[in-house]
Order: sequence, then structure tokens, then C-alpha cells
Amino acid sequence: MQTTHTQDVARHYTRRHEQRGDLFGQQPFANYGYWTRPDMAMEEAAEALTILVASACGLSARDRLLDVGCGYGAGAVSCMRRFQPQSIVGIDVTELRLEHGRHYVRERGFADQVDLRLGDATGMEFADASFDKLMSVECAFHFDTRADFLREAARVLRPGGTLALTDLIPRRGVDPAAYLLGLTAVGTGVCLDNPANAYDADAYAAHLRAAGFSAIRIESIVDWTRRPFVDAFERAGRRLQGARAAEVEKSVARLRGLIDAGEDYVLVVARKA
Repeated sequence: MQTTHTQDVARHYTRRHEQRGDLFGQQPFANYGYWTRPDMAMEEAAEALTILVASACGLSARDRLLDVGCGYGAGAVSCMRRFQPQSIVGIDVTELRLEHGRHYVRERGFADQVDLRLGDATGMEFADASFDKLMSVECAFHFDTRADFLREAARVLRPGGTLALTDLIPRRGVDPAAYLLGLTAVGTGVCLDNPANAYDADAYAAHLRAAGFSAIRIESIVDWTRRPFVDAFERAGRRLQGARAAEVEKSVARLRGLIDAGEDYVLVVARKA
């Protein structure tokens, strides 16, 4: 059963569904992107982030991949095209996104290899050691809680399997309580910011070890993700008028405020012992 927090997250992304589209291109990615050039289109950067995470987990043709927080399935399709894994199962808490995602997967000819399901990251309905690799792009800060997700990730991965994800955490040296106050001040909303997940990279590594992971790497990539996305989002918003333009302007201010509040964007890689 989903917690109240998880239900809030699902409702948030159901509402957000109607807000996306003309700013982000034809591929239905929903992430901040990995910006290796300032002139990248948003969907190009978003796909680059997916490829970065899939590469970090060592995805290959022999692998069974679990994509946690799969959204519209764009990441799964990108991974099938680039890495041709044996299979991909994606889970998400937002049924509306999954409905559109299944259609997107079918249209691109991957219905036999990609299975998108409603599912909760902290209580996955898979047998132990079901997957070789697990990836999650920009989702784990939502989970109730991240530590519970890490334990579940370790359970469903085979021994030696790899976890790779991107996540939002407070920078080292930022007081967690002050960080949460900063997020509240810029209006992120309690449905997205789980206080139980407000800890830095050192505490993150400790949770990974407690869940049964080793060979842990946590790397800040905020200068290639959140910061350039905000600049690109601001430029895209200038093409709009009226209420949509005002909405983007407000979002840009909020995102800059998050960085000022001490938020970091990290790539996390670990191996199940």
C-alpha cells in the first residue's frame, strides 16, 4: 500500500502531465538533463543523462534492467536502442504517465522487451535477485524513504549487480534542518521533499553500506545538470506568453533558490556485495 507521501507525489506528477510538452520536444523525458554543450536541446540533454546513468551501471546486452521511476518510458526506449539489454521492467507511481509510456514503447517497437508497471520503489513486487542492473533517474529524493528503497534495490539485484542513479541531496556542510527550511522558503511543497531523505553524501554512503552495497561512488554533477537546465528553461520560457510565461519565470526563480539553499545533484553508483 502506498504511503500518504507517495500518493502526494503521484498526484503532483499527474497534475504536471498537462504542463509539459512544447518546451521539451518530442521524446517524453522528465529530467534536468546532462549538458555537455550549452547549445543542446532539452530532450538531447535529457537523453544524455539517461545514457550517463545506464553507462554508469554498466548496462549490456545480457542484462535484465529495472528502471525505478520510469515515467513515460523514454529512458527505457533510449536504453533499448543504445545498449540492447535482454529486458527492461520500469515501475512508477503515476498511472497516467505509465499509460502514455506504454503507448510510446509500443509505437517504437519495444513492447516485447519493455514492461512498464505501476509500482512503489519501497515495496517492489519482484522476487529476490530478479535483476542484473538497476537505474533510477532523479527520483530517490521522493521515496518514502530512500533508505527503504536502497534495501529493496539490494534485495531485487543479483549478487554483484549494480545500482546507478541520480539524486538531489544537501551539499556537504549544509545543515539538514536549514536545508529543509530553505526548500520550504522557495516553495517546493511537502509532497516532493521528504525530510527523512535530507542528508549529505556521507550519510548516503552509510545507508548504501547498511543496505548491502559496496564499491560506492557519489559524485556531484550539479554543474552539468541543474544549473544549465535552469538557464535553458529560462531561455525556453521567453518563447511563451501570458500565464505560461509567468509560470516558467516562477519555476526558474524557485530552481535557482533550491541551489542557493544548498541543494546538490549527484550521480550515485554502487555494487551489491
